[in-house]
Amino acid sequence: MNIRKNAARGLALLIAAFMLTSCANNTNTPDQSGDNSQQGSQSSDSGSESQTPSVPDGEWSFSQMAMGGGGYVTGVFSTCEEGLFYARTDVGGAYRWDKEKEKWVSLAYRISEENVGLMGIDGLAVDPDEANKLYLLAGTSYFSNGKTCVMISEDYGENFEIVDVTDKITASGNGMGRQNGERIAIDPVDNDIIYVGGRTGGLIKSVDGGKTWETMDGLAQAASVNTINGNGVCTIVIDPESSDGSKCTRIFAGISATKQENMLVSEDGGETWKGVEGAPQGLFPQRMRLDGQGNILITYANTEGPWGSSLGGIRKYSISSGEFTDISPSKQSFGDIAVSPSDPNKMVAVTECIWMEQPNGAFGDQFYVTSDGGASWTCINDTMKFKESEVSWINSAAIHWSGCLCIDPFNENAIKVTSGNGIFACGNIWDEAPEFYFDSCGLEETVPMGLVSLPDGPLISAVLDYDGFVNDDPFTYGTMHSSAAGAMTDIAVAMQNRDVWVKCGGDGSAVGFWYTLDGGKTWQQAKSNPSNGANQGVCGVTADGKRFFWSPDGAAVLYYTDDYGETWEQSTGIYITSSVVSDAVNPDYVYASSSGSFYVSEDGGKTFTETLTFFASSSRVTVSPYKEGLVYIPAMGLQVSTDHGKTFTRLDSAAGCLGVGVGKGVSDEQEAIYIWGRPTADDPLGIYWSVDGGQSWSVVSTEYQFGGMGNGHFIKGDSNICGRCYISTVGLGIAVCSLES
Repeated sequence: MNIRKNAARGLALLIAAFMLTSCANNTNTPDQSGDNSQQGSQSSDSGSESQTPSVPDGEWSFSQMAMGGGGYVTGVFSTCEEGLFYARTDVGGAYRWDKEKEKWVSLAYRISEENVGLMGIDGLAVDPDEANKLYLLAGTSYFSNGKTCVMISEDYGENFEIVDVTDKITASGNGMGRQNGERIAIDPVDNDIIYVGGRTGGLIKSVDGGKTWETMDGLAQAASVNTINGNGVCTIVIDPESSDGSKCTRIFAGISATKQENMLVSEDGGETWKGVEGAPQGLFPQRMRLDGQGNILITYANTEGPWGSSLGGIRKYSISSGEFTDISPSKQSFGDIAVSPSDPNKMVAVTECIWMEQPNGAFGDQFYVTSDGGASWTCINDTMKFKESEVSWINSAAIHWSGCLCIDPFNENAIKVTSGNGIFACGNIWDEAPEFYFDSCGLEETVPMGLVSLPDGPLISAVLDYDGFVNDDPFTYGTMHSSAAGAMTDIAVAMQNRDVWVKCGGDGSAVGFWYTLDGGKTWQQAKSNPSNGANQGVCGVTADGKRFFWSPDGAAVLYYTDDYGETWEQSTGIYITSSVVSDAVNPDYVYASSSGSFYVSEDGGKTFTETLTFFASSSRVTVSPYKEGLVYIPAMGLQVSTDHGKTFTRLDSAAGCLGVGVGKGVSDEQEAIYIWGRPTADDPLGIYWSVDGGQSWSVVSTEYQFGGMGNGHFIKGDSNICGRCYISTVGLGIAVCSLES
């Protein structure tokens, strides 16, 4: 998976936050909590005394649309509790394996929009004696002003205490080297003693279970910890044999650097440090593991990873003798090595960023096994098998960027391994022909950019890195678009000719625009690019499917084509388009937003007229999928037009609104409206809905914010089910909110 282009969202989020709070009299955004009630019948005080129609009763449930994995899992961990595993991701938070439901459960729903940077997990540790105690090192350099926190849970990740350590170290869960680790280590004798390494700032230590932290200056005095690659202290292990009866005293730290001492040891609990003699200084340490026999196993690569590596190896370091032994299966770059719990001579190793053919014909990393402590190794790529998955797209994908693996301590035959596509597992790793299978049920880490809910039809999405999907329902795995053109940034459907869809994006294509005339069965690429090779951006199509629109990234204007992209013309009257949406009924009307303005066209998008100005960098326009001329825009609250966007009325019932969507209502006469915002200045930020045209609002969720609307910046109502909406996120895929009666 590519590094997502999230950094550009920072300024937009800041402007949006200002816009929201100023409309709401500067009400503060909640951090992790707010109105915890998820009852569908609760409403704000902002509407009329009676609601017609009435709000359906029921509890709201929350999940993620089923696409299947789709993101870079940077760590997977076994625990002292049978059947319990945790995983961390680069932009999608952490997950816990639910052995009863046999699926991964997200631990990130409660992350607020303000704290969206905490979706990037740079380190994870589980208490060795109490698997309910979980510690996360969280932060993303380009979100939340670079906030870095240690997140502490004592209830399996259901709730977290957040401790801000930004003034001491920095984390960046989506930075290079994010699969290294772990950057957190818990003292196996005194579990209240915890060490955390930063990308900058060196090492910090807590003696009270993570509630308070102090900087250990000795490490920075012994080595350069603010490394050139910004990856800093990337791996820590504690020698359990160094206990003085109350705590362990010997700690090892790996530094993501070459041409300097990059493996250091402290014999006094982190106060003073020195280099470990004989450690390779020409390679970057990736991970360090204890083998239970007084040795540390270290994987190496010639970059910090996860990509760009080719050379490396594995070393075994004897703590007692101070000797290094090269036990490399090959001179390739290696991501991780794991040791059997019953026999330390049995180990599994996996490369990192090596492109060799795997059983399904895709190219990815190589797996090696040994039963003699690394004296000899067997590569199993030629004998291993892949089990076919119900996630259809993964059957032709590889296990790649494998930076972490673990062996089940209760079943030495079972392993889990991370990849750029999700988690894979194997239940018979020591067999002659071990079978791997996709193990990402419930784990959704795509970055959605667009979604269409077709009346009497499917859900159609556009996502970064994986193109997009068609889902007949949100809880059944969808089918990836047959074009598989890469990072899609927008998608649209002609509502009166629903076989015609358009999308834009792609990974480096000279013409980043595609269309289908058969409802997604086959896709065609436009013949020409109107903007000197720029791609991605936003797109649209008139209701009759006869005219396509595209504003590529970096283009100052909106283009249209009437011949499937053979030629393009420039629309007039609009610049720097941030969204373009056609009326769902009348093909003459096209709507767009751009840099604080709303525009309407009455000639099918050839010419536009500005009809509304507002303070925002961009606002996504929403139209009714059922009615002509009904337009919504989140601007200075919530603006509604019933005359094709020529005039707008601000709904006084919505004090702040950053996103709006519509869907099926209680009756055909009135659609449901969903907002990301707050009805009154005293309401917490969250998701609300209205079934009476915006006269009054009911809470969907203020507790669950999913880190905000992310890159796609949308909230959408389901066109077929009343009481269901969808929200874009930075790394949780598409969040689904459903009213359960």
